[in-house]
Amino acid sequence: MIWLTEDLAPDFKTIADFRKDNREGIKNIFKDFLNFCHKMDLLSLEIIAIDGTKLRAQNSINNIYKRNEIAKLQKRIQEKISEYLFELDIADEKEVEELKIKDIEVEGIVNKLKKLSKYKDKVKGIRAIFEGDKELNIYFATDKDSRFQSDQGKVKAGYNSQIATDSKNKLIVANDVTNESNDQKQMSPMIEKVKDVKEDLEIDVKTKAVMDNGYFSEKEIINNSTNEKIEVIVSNKKEPHKKKERTDLIPVEGFKIEAFKYNKVKDVYICPEGKELKRTHARPGIESSGRKVFEYQCYSCNGCKNRPFCTKNKRGRSIKVSVNKEYMDEYKESIKNDENKKIIKKRKEIVEHPFGTIKRSFGFTYFMQRGLEKVKAEFSFICFTYNLKRVLNMFSTEDIIEMIGSIKTAKLTTN
Repeated sequence: MIWLTEDLAPDFKTIADFRKDNREGIKNIFKDFLNFCHKMDLLSLEIIAIDGTKLRAQNSINNIYKRNEIAKLQKRIQEKISEYLFELDIADEKEVEELKIKDIEVEGIVNKLKKLSKYKDKVKGIRAIFEGDKELNIYFATDKDSRFQSDQGKVKAGYNSQIATDSKNKLIVANDVTNESNDQKQMSPMIEKVKDVKEDLEIDVKTKAVMDNGYFSEKEIINNSTNEKIEVIVSNKKEPHKKKERTDLIPVEGFKIEAFKYNKVKDVYICPEGKELKRTHARPGIESSGRKVFEYQCYSCNGCKNRPFCTKNKRGRSIKVSVNKEYMDEYKESIKNDENKKIIKKRKEIVEHPFGTIKRSFGFTYFMQRGLEKVKAEFSFICFTYNLKRVLNMFSTEDIIEMIGSIKTAKLTTN
């Protein structure tokens, strides 16, 4: 094609505008090709792996502004402007023959002043945005929808890109992009997308959706517990910490919440020393994560020889227990059975293949578009590209053309 057009090709702006103006069409390409893959019997959806990765946004660190620093920034800009104006005043006061500052240097100062004046107006506008929104603490000037994302110890403006990968041929069956910095709230949106794919493709099998411990959220697990067609398997095993474990933390081993036994008849918890912890309120409290908890308090801690190992609280030891503790204990046990342990172990090789290909082979580590909706379309196109390349690696071009022909023939016969 390049040869036929004599190297004629659209420039970057044309390509960027095409992606910007055809967001829905680009998303539909992913869906249409997924339908083609299903007709080629490349999908099973019996086991899928869900995971996320951080990708940079079009927003440099220099274009991120913080509420508590904006006034200081304005002051620095004004001081710099005053400094340049002072230099020009000195130059004006000198006789022409004594002028040490060359015209080109004066022109340079004037240009700097123009840039600083524009920057001053920009920062003034951003300060007005902060004043208009009291809850806004950080403003991302280039891409307003991007947020700080931590990836391998580095914090940059970006997005959290999500995929669900089918285990049969490691094809991506669902994708999404969020600006949330972690995966704890991403289970339900991704499960919903997988559910829609199953309905669209009329796949009625039971699906096991496996995720790492970054998705472990009691609220999310409970929300998806009634889904009969999709079972969520979330690893609760914490990754080993590289740093040496601290030994000065209270409570010490043997006095952590796991060591407290529940007496269902009396509705109390018994501590390792045999003392009772009674429920403090009839109604549960709600934590920031959305988890509902009952608090149990010990009123007999005074005089206990092991109190220094159990609590530093002057009131005595208290524990917070989820209202769904019984269900969650059963859930944690269920993911330990042999079948689920194998699926959890297999998760990495399923989902990290697409991300490895996208980031290493494609070199796609940052978004070209700005704004959440545009970024979602861009990522959907990247996922389609991955699926297309994956299928091309599995079959020859002739085989694919033949398959397309057979699908068309079958469709015509059916009609």
